[in-house]
Amino acid sequence: MAKPLETGLELTGEDALRFHRYMEGHEELPQRGREMLQVAIRLAEKEQLQ
Repeated sequence: MAKPLETGLELTGEDALRFHRYMEGHEELPQRGREMLQVAIRLAEKEQLQ
């Protein structure tokens, strides 16, 4: 049987540092951004359960 695919984004090196710095400076998301993030989290959790 085939091994299940693991989905997700993995940043390393300079990309990871830039993303971390970006997220530190953007703690306040607009309402639409929070909604999009919640949808993304639900989809990721659903994908992990399969």
